[in-house]
Amino acid sequence: MNDNWGLTDKGFYRPTYTVLLNALEYKARELYGDGINLTVRSPLGVFLRILAWIWNILFACLEDVYNSRFVDTAVGTSLYHLGNAIGMQLLPEGKATGYISVTGTVGTVVPAGFLVATNGGLQYTVMSAVTIGESGTCLALIQAVETGPEYNTEAGTIQVIVNPSSVAGVTAITNGAEITGGRLKETDAEFRARYYKSVDYPGGVNADAIRAVLLNDVEGVSSAYVYENDTDAHDDTYNLPPHSLEAVVYGGLDEEIAKAIYSRRSGGVQTIGSVSVNVVTASKQQLAIRFSRPTPKKIWIKISKLKKNSSYAGDDTIREALVEYIGSSTAGGLEIGIDVIYIKLPGIVAAVSGVEDFDIDISTDGTTYGKSNVSIGYREKAITEESAVIIE
Repeated sequence: MNDNWGLTDKGFYRPTYTVLLNALEYKARELYGDGINLTVRSPLGVFLRILAWIWNILFACLEDVYNSRFVDTAVGTSLYHLGNAIGMQLLPEGKATGYISVTGTVGTVVPAGFLVATNGGLQYTVMSAVTIGESGTCLALIQAVETGPEYNTEAGTIQVIVNPSSVAGVTAITNGAEITGGRLKETDAEFRARYYKSVDYPGGVNADAIRAVLLNDVEGVSSAYVYENDTDAHDDTYNLPPHSLEAVVYGGLDEEIAKAIYSRRSGGVQTIGSVSVNVVTASKQQLAIRFSRPTPKKIWIKISKLKKNSSYAGDDTIREALVEYIGSSTAGGLEIGIDVIYIKLPGIVAAVSGVEDFDIDISTDGTTYGKSNVSIGYREKAITEESAVIIE
């Protein structure tokens, strides 16, 4: 028998069926002599072939168990469990969703199930009934009829009413923003690629590893970005001195953030930022670990000409939905550096039960309102609060 089968110092070696059968026949001749009959029709020959087949299955199972410990070789559930250990979840299949603007006769009810499509024939269905208001338009939440990335489409591409005779009062539809979220179930290869791209986590000492440990290990952190300069010159784009890094972190305690940065920072690389916390090393040295908090950029929202029906969920529900989307001084919402896109706000309000029609404007000073996007810098974060959502 071969002592190098199974787990060896070079990894796991799985013998083939032929190797196993040859070893069994060799042992049989050693025990019974070279004249023993081991042909395929002899009783002992049949027995050895059955035994080699069973052993082959056993070694295949052992090899699968061994491979399940490593991201490169694990498959299926074993691979997903490895991702769970660092906070990753398998992305399931999903249907694309978004909003369309419906134009037509005032008072026309657009029922749930109303079908619309792109010129290419991709169909979407209205998820809940809406009523065209006095402006002659209304927003409707739609979802693709099937899963898949092909249903993700650009703004202005959904313009076809599939059954125009079903609702006579609707004259036109279009999507003012992109329709997103459609995808197939993530494959093992895609999961592995995302694992290595998004984590670089256990033992990593680069900017991605620092961001991963901040998001995964520091309680209360909802958004974090890490910028680094590994050159000998000043980085004018991010205003970083040579060989430095800056973590911009939203949420979490200062002390826990500093410890997490130190645990993944490369030796000798200086940290910069507006917050400084002393961390005691294993050698009892105190090192100042610096990082930054994003500058809050407050957003005011004004909702006017609000039309509602008897199922209206209330002004507070609208305020809560908008604060949840944008974020507040204590809660998540949009991540650091993410712009406030105006076209996405009407859909949030329209999703509130009982809202039929409205007008919405946004502002950065509470005085001058408009319908333009709000640009957020890479060291800023958009926030709002219920008192900044004005409903007239």
